[in-house]
This record gives sequence, structure tokens and C-alpha cells, in this order.
Amino acid sequence: MTDDISRDPPMDIDETFAGLRAASSRREFLRVVGLGATIAFLPGLVAACGSDTATGPSNEVPGSGEPLLIDFESGDVAVLQLASIMEQIEADFYSRVVAAFATSNITAAEQAVLTEIRDHELAHRAFLDGTIGADAARSATPTFRGVNFADRAAVLTAASAIEDLGIAMYNGAAQYLTAPDTLLAIAKIVSVEGRHVSAILDLVESKSARFSPTAADDLWRPTTSAKTMQSYLVDKLGLANIPTTFVEGPKVEA
Repeated sequence: MTDDISRDPPMDIDETFAGLRAASSRREFLRVVGLGATIAFLPGLVAACGSDTATGPSNEVPGSGEPLLIDFESGDVAVLQLASIMEQIEADFYSRVVAAFATSNITAAEQAVLTEIRDHELAHRAFLDGTIGADAARSATPTFRGVNFADRAAVLTAASAIEDLGIAMYNGAAQYLTAPDTLLAIAKIVSVEGRHVSAILDLVESKSARFSPTAADDLWRPTTSAKTMQSYLVDKLGLANIPTTFVEGPKVEA
């Protein structure tokens, strides 16, 4: 993976969606995205959002901060807000991983892979933030209690879990989208996330079936995704007006 997706000038949203429609490869997609009621708070769980460095707090208690609400009455915007919070978690995680390279036991080749994954997540986060707009943006404060960013095994285990969570969230929430362009963008992002987790699992056990351990990925309700996302958030994540219908995927949600 060698894409440099952080140096091109920003595009406006119409141009970005046009680029997404035209993107025919993962490399081109990553270049494009780089441009540019009742409230249900999660019981018993609970810095600057999405920091690009590891200098922010990394061990604050999940759910110890202020409420962070997503209201599904806003339709597609709510799905994008949930996705944006997920990308803030991912971008912050990999930024901390990269910042800890100097003292970690992660090899140079593995560092190159993890650095590019970080760049992808930063691009996803920037794209979603630009799509949502400042007025509807939800700023989150990630936390990663118990993760030793200098330890290879701890990093790869946490990275696999976070990527799987993002895939399950995207797969489940996508069914509530109504705008074709938005669905296309989300589908391309989750495709990249799937490649991330495969690359990570290949680092765990190279040249084995580990890179694709199941025939189908998870597909979770927003409430299920939010409960797991909460463990990575200082904020108290809450969902309002959650859709009552949900279409199960090949793997029935537990």
C-alpha cells in the first residue's frame, strides 16, 4: 500500500461525490476521499477529537465525559454522524500507534502497513466531516484503556477488534441510508475497512487463512454498534429515535 492521500487540495462535496462515482479502484477511491424522541444512553458504559498525534489522553474512563447524541430523525445525517464517530476512533487509534513506533517492537515493514492504514482512516474521517458539515458534526474523544501502543501483539489485537467493529457498524447502518451517492460512498469505505482487517490478520499469522476467517462479516444494529463503540469513547454516546426495523445479514446478530 503506497497511496499518498493527504497532500492534494480539498474538493467540494459535489466534486467529491463525482469522484467517488468515477473511482474504479481502491487506490483511486482513497485518493478521492483524501480530498476532501426517546434518548437511549448506553447504561454501565460509558482531548481533541480525532487527534493526529498520540499526545492526547489515552486512558480516560469510557463514558465519563459529556453526552454525545445522535438523533435518527435526521435520516442519512445520523448514519454519517455515527460513521464519523467510528472514523474518529480509528484515526485516533492508528495515529497513536504510529506515534509510538520509536519505542515499539513493531517491525519496519509492519510500520509501513499501519502508517498507510492510518492515512486511510484520516482520509475517511476528513471526507465524512466534510460531507456532514460543521453544523451537524459530532466531535468525539476516543480512549484506549489498557492498550500498550509499544507492544506489537497488543496493537494488532486492538486494531483487528476496532476494524471489525467499524465493518459491522457500516454494514448494519447502511440499510437506513436513502441517498444513492451516500450509500455508494459508505460502501466504498467499508470495502477499504475490510481490506484493513485482512492486512492486519495477515500480520498476525502470515500466509494463512487467518486473513479471512469467516464467510461473511458481521452486520449490527446501531444500538449494538454504539454499545461497543462506547468502550472507546470518553463521551456518553446516546441514540435517539432509533429505527425499529432491521434487516439481518448472513450472520444473525447475537
